[in-house]
Amino acid sequence: MSTTQIPYICWGEYKSKDQNNPDRLDIEVTSLEQFESELTTNVHVKQKIQGECQERILPLKSHESPNNSLLKQWNDLVKRKRIIVGSKLVIHTYLGISKHGRTIRKFHVEV
Repeated sequence: MSTTQIPYICWGEYKSKDQNNPDRLDIEVTSLEQFESELTTNVHVKQKIQGECQERILPLKSHESPNNSLLKQWNDLVKRKRIIVGSKLVIHTYLGISKHGRTIRKFHVEV
């Protein structure tokens, strides 16, 4: 399947604002190779959706946003070989407040 046919994980669908009850994405790593799109830096994954694993593109960082938290966590875990092809991980995400008082998406990657 070409990249143009694989849907992106859309962060706007995840609405939790509760740090203690974040949205949870169950992910299986299918590639470590990052690629650029017009708007984001991405990797290919499978996401468990309603019990079924589906191919998705995981946006690690938007080119227009200074928020590089997910990209940094991903790169660190890959460097330490905690993420390899076939790894199963959980991405916890919620909308928090930045140090400048703006809404910002927060991430925690659990391997």
